[in-house]
Amino acid sequence: MSTASATAPQESLATPPFNDPRADVILQSSDGVHFRVFKIILSFASPIFSDMFSIPLPASRNPDSDDDVPVVTVSENAEALDLSLRHIYPLQTPDTVPLRDAGLLAEFAHKYQVDALEKSVKRYLVDSIEQDPVGVYAIAVAYGYKGVGKSAAQSCLNLPFSRLESQFARCATAEDFAALLRYHVACGEAASTVASERTWFSSLGQSITFMSVGTKAGCGACTAEDFMDLTSNTYSEPMSHNYYPRSVDEASPDRRYGPLCLWSYLHRSALVLARHPAAEAVAADDFILKAIHCASCPPDYRRQMLELGGVFGKEIKKAVELVSMLLYPPFHDDDVCNVQCSI
Repeated sequence: MSTASATAPQESLATPPFNDPRADVILQSSDGVHFRVFKIILSFASPIFSDMFSIPLPASRNPDSDDDVPVVTVSENAEALDLSLRHIYPLQTPDTVPLRDAGLLAEFAHKYQVDALEKSVKRYLVDSIEQDPVGVYAIAVAYGYKGVGKSAAQSCLNLPFSRLESQFARCATAEDFAALLRYHVACGEAASTVASERTWFSSLGQSITFMSVGTKAGCGACTAEDFMDLTSNTYSEPMSHNYYPRSVDEASPDRRYGPLCLWSYLHRSALVLARHPAAEAVAADDFILKAIHCASCPPDYRRQMLELGGVFGKEIKKAVELVSMLLYPPFHDDDVCNVQCSI
């Protein structure tokens, strides 16, 4: 027996409706499954199939019927071919599919120019963003779904930088994946800056009273100076719990004072946001209140800290939204399709 015949796939017939004896062409998958289909349906769906069928195809005997029906070999395996054909045929499609199947459909739609699959592919990709934003980003930018790719990249901000990974990341080019990393870093810098510059203090409501400008106020036991020059927006390292202003009586219009728990929260937030630029990363009550342990602080400070955390979160989101996705290559041209993998 020759090597070719020994490794040839075992031919079999696909499941309904792709076993219809009335079909006028057979698509043979890479693993030897015969799909009996109708040229007219595929021709309407795909200009590639239309051109293919416009050329007379030689008839060849198939093992599942006594009639002679043209057999066209395609590179897709039976799983991918069955999935794709079921979305082309007038059949009911599932509400959602695994991300791998969405990738298979995207690859088939691109290869055979099946525009009718675009709506389904986009829906399936969007449904998987929360579960695997990195994978959705990679597939979306590879096959030209730029809007979905942008949404997925934004959702990647909900992950720390160290977790930007997916089994589907290989679908994106090195350039496109590097763009995702650059975007994440840029958003981290913007979010961390909100915590360190603190120009948003002016938007705090009057119900937050534990902060003062120019002189100490509030709890005398742990109130500390924020080393921030409001004119130049420069900021030094935050204070430890052993730090106090240079003198109790010192007053300056360029200084803000508040309890140590406030400066601790903002300093910890700046560190976290640099690698995880999402407001939710620093919004948990236990994170906000972690440094409240001064026995002299009024009980109302807990409420004020949580209220400040809410305002802080809104400012983080504003800063991140200002980081333009259009700076990066994957979103330059909707007509570019960088395909380099098979799902």
